[in-house]
Amino acid sequence: MSVAYAPLAPSSSSGRPASPACPASVGSPPQSPTPSITIPLPAWKNPLPAWKTQLPAWNRPVAVLSKNQKILIGIQVFVAVYLLSLLAKFHYYGTITRDQLFSLEIPLGESFESASTLTTEHAWKDNSPIKGHSEYPLNIFLVNTPNYHFEVFVPIIETFKRIDNINITLFSTEEGMNKWGLRNAMEIERDGLTLLDARVTPVDQTGVNPEFIFLTTCPEDMRTLGKSLHVALAHGAHVMCIVHQAHLWDYRNVKQYASEIAFMRPWVERGQWHFAALSQHVHTYIRSNFAQYLETPGREYRPLLFHPVFNFTAPQNLDFNSAAPFAIIPGKFETERRNYDSIFAEYSKLNCDINLRLVGSGRIPRIVDGLSHKIGFITNLNFFEFFQEMSKGVAIIPTLGNEHYLKSQASSTVATSIIAGTPLIASQQFIVAHSQIPIEAVWLQGEHETELQVLQRVGHLNSSEWQQKKDTVEQLRWTLIRDNVARAERMLNVIGAKYRPGVETHVSSF
Repeated sequence: MSVAYAPLAPSSSSGRPASPACPASVGSPPQSPTPSITIPLPAWKNPLPAWKTQLPAWNRPVAVLSKNQKILIGIQVFVAVYLLSLLAKFHYYGTITRDQLFSLEIPLGESFESASTLTTEHAWKDNSPIKGHSEYPLNIFLVNTPNYHFEVFVPIIETFKRIDNINITLFSTEEGMNKWGLRNAMEIERDGLTLLDARVTPVDQTGVNPEFIFLTTCPEDMRTLGKSLHVALAHGAHVMCIVHQAHLWDYRNVKQYASEIAFMRPWVERGQWHFAALSQHVHTYIRSNFAQYLETPGREYRPLLFHPVFNFTAPQNLDFNSAAPFAIIPGKFETERRNYDSIFAEYSKLNCDINLRLVGSGRIPRIVDGLSHKIGFITNLNFFEFFQEMSKGVAIIPTLGNEHYLKSQASSTVATSIIAGTPLIASQQFIVAHSQIPIEAVWLQGEHETELQVLQRVGHLNSSEWQQKKDTVEQLRWTLIRDNVARAERMLNVIGAKYRPGVETHVSSF
């Protein structure tokens, strides 16, 4: 028996339902094997127009549905189930909100043993017994989950690749690794590295307990890894957190990273959470301020100093006579970063023999009339093409307009200069802040000179002097690479000696 709802007569002006019209079907002989009863609805429960009030019989057998209706229902069910599964997976493993991550209360018990309680007798259950470091290398997870900071991530990868007896797993995103053409260019699989999408595979679901996790973009990486980072820490992993803008980590006055600091502070106290700086002045800033910033009085902070540079094969002995020499302003073409009108206006007043080339991305700024033959723009380069272009210049103009770059924040332009082998124009104040860079590796800016005035002076030198300065920068690059590897090796040896007696690492030959 099926039940159908018939429309009612319109309501009276008083608002009460009018008397229902008598359905014609009542009292009539049935016209089909399945009798139908019409039940009138009161007007206040009948918001549908009359032509929609005869609802379909939802309980009809599937057999009476048409083929197209069956297909449509099947597709709808499949899509609904698929979307629900994605939603559930994303909720647990994907990028989660700060409140979800930093309110976690995962108990540290027998199944989540803290590194502070691990002894040599515990070892690691998945790798015990310890028989020798050649059979049981350290497991290193290198992480960069946003679609930027690959100019730091690549040097980290290249540094750890030079250390033997470690297993390296990379956590990034498909978009990030493919955006700059890195996956193919770096030949990651050929080098025996594992690359996982951090939004799909949590760090605690790899089947391997990491001893060390390196967070390239620390706050964003923490939020993306979510609960799995807590689990890895509870298993005893050490975390290295790169600090890009140290002045933003003031827990007392700046709330941008307040939730992240609250999450990491217990692990700092346990000795499992460490910090890294990308420049000497940031390293000094962390040592001087983080005990107050993180409200951990009495704790001494000794961050790892990591130079974001890697070996890059640049053209040897450029022929500066075959084309007009040029200096480079790298980065995004954003007026918030640089006042291009001011730069171009000053350049137009100088009789400079060196052209300008802006290499980066974004909306190209307007050029002052009469300078189109002296100023060029290059865009849409992949990761290594960018450094290839940067290596062809005689100078890099940083135009750093933020005082934090001399106090608490590292500049990617500095690393770009060293990787590409093209000297920066730098002031004495800049050299003091970036003490890892010797004066011989820059075009030194006088006290009363502007950067463009220095460029004009450099233009009066000959090509052999330009090349000599570039050679000095290349030698500096190798010095910093060796320094990175030595520091990383010492760090891993400390971790290996504490949790895996007999585990040693050593540097591969250069």
